[in-house]
Amino acid sequence: MKKLFCILLSLTMLLTLCSCGATEESTITDEEIVALIDGDIQIGKYLYVYCPSTDWDNSVEYEGEIWYPVNQEGLETWDEWETYIRSIYCGEWEEYALDNESYKNIDGKLYCDAGERGYDLTDDYVYEILENSDGEAKVKVTNPGIDGDFAQEYTLIMTLTDDGWRVSGQE
Repeated sequence: MKKLFCILLSLTMLLTLCSCGATEESTITDEEIVALIDGDIQIGKYLYVYCPSTDWDNSVEYEGEIWYPVNQEGLETWDEWETYIRSIYCGEWEEYALDNESYKNIDGKLYCDAGERGYDLTDDYVYEILENSDGEAKVKVTNPGIDGDFAQEYTLIMTLTDDGWRVSGQE
C-alpha cells in the first residue's frame, strides 16, 4: 500500500510540474520591449528625419515627382520595407508607415523623396512598464531629444500577435 501511495504521489507531482511549462507566455520581456522601441525610433527617423542610404545619382521621375532608390542592405525592395515595418508595427500604425508619402514602390524597388523631414530623435531613452499582461503591454518611453530639444514622453501600446509582439498604438 505504501508503494502504491508513493507511486501515485510521484505521478501527481510529475504531472503538476509538466503542466507548469505548458502555458504560453503572454507578457512581454525587456528584450522584446527594447527591440520594439529601437525599431520604432529607427522607423520614426526614416519617416520624419532622413531616408535610409540612398543612391542620389540615379533618380527617377514617377507621377511627376523625383524619387531616389534606397540602396541600404535589407531595405532595397518594397517587400523588404514591408517586412521591416511589419516586424515592428501592426494595425493602423503598420498601415500608416506603409502609406507614408515619403516612400514609393516603383517596380518592386523602394524609393524615397528628398524632402526635409523636421526634427531629430535620439537613440537614448528610458522606459517604464506601466501594464504587462494578457497579450498587451503599455510602456512609457522618455526620450531626452537632441541637446534637450524635442524631448518626448509617450506611452507605446504593444500587442502580442501571431507573429510576436508589435507596436499597435500610442497614448
